[in-house]
Amino acid sequence: MKKLLLILTFTLGINADISLPDNFITDFNQTITNDKGKVIRYIGKVSFKQEKQILVSQSGAEQEFVSKFFKWNYNKPTHKEVCSDGVQLIVIDHDLEQVSKYLIDDGLDLQKVLKVAQKISMKDYRAVYQDVEYLITLDDNEQLQKIFYTDSLDNRVKIIFINMNYNIKNFDNKNLECDTPSDYDIIEE
Repeated sequence: MKKLLLILTFTLGINADISLPDNFITDFNQTITNDKGKVIRYIGKVSFKQEKQILVSQSGAEQEFVSKFFKWNYNKPTHKEVCSDGVQLIVIDHDLEQVSKYLIDDGLDLQKVLKVAQKISMKDYRAVYQDVEYLITLDDNEQLQKIFYTDSLDNRVKIIFINMNYNIKNFDNKNLECDTPSDYDIIEE
């Protein structure tokens, strides 16, 4: 489960060279290869939205705050939903009829990765963040297409985004909801 959390827990941001949207919905293929060569392939759909808010302190100082939400719908090889508000991660495993809730403390923070990314070709970027090397590829429309990295457990992770839809005008927040079935076991960590 920790491998899954490390892979899933990422937030998106904007870098001067890489422009990411306020929201998107896309299909994905994710491949995880462990240090012994065992490969697990996941297929599904991911939805993302960030909302910018200006917070005003009692002294009148303004500070921009960005809330980030995502939902991963895993269809194969298992049926799972993973939702996050950037603070808490909820994993609903329909095969196990189990809901796990975690506070996010370690994961891929793509916003921070993109801030240190260096362009290495027309569509490719390389970043080293917290001793991890990331390779990021954009498609012809300068939209996120691939992310490659090796996680802290020495798993090689490749995520490919397919049919990317950026900045959907009438984005439905229901795309981000994980409804917890009342008869599932709940685990809070």
